[in-house]
Amino acid sequence: MTDPTPTFYTTAELAREAGVTRRTVMHYAELNLLTPDQVTASGRALYGPYSLRLLRDLIDLRALGMTLEEARDMVILRRATHDIHGHYRRDWTRADIPLDDTRLKALHTRLRAINAAFERQANNMARFDRWLTKRFTGGDLPDPTPDANG
Repeated sequence: MTDPTPTFYTTAELAREAGVTRRTVMHYAELNLLTPDQVTASGRALYGPYSLRLLRDLIDLRALGMTLEEARDMVILRRATHDIHGHYRRDWTRADIPLDDTRLKALHTRLRAINAAFERQANNMARFDRWLTKRFTGGDLPDPTPDANG
């Protein structure tokens, strides 16, 4: 049996997989947050599975309250330290990261603040989830987590 996941996604397919509009993907591409892995002879952008992961990361980072600039820095870091398949590159060096120390420090501070807020709220969110399940929904909801490739 073959893998149903395509090797490459068109802009529309990538948007559909991530649950966003085609225009969102195009906007992120215009901002160089996403770059096509291939471009066809006719100029059609094609994105690989790692682009889907980056897009989902961007969506999550924005949902967590990060600005586009902060999200861009996260994508820059990921691209510098991972290969095009999403595997961690053990051979990366500081020179591979085109962000100055001030921006890296600001990003690190922001990440710690978001992580601390999440940790403070994790138990609260789990408690409310159990309460809503028991009182209202019975747990009959779609799974909001992406598939194993995300």
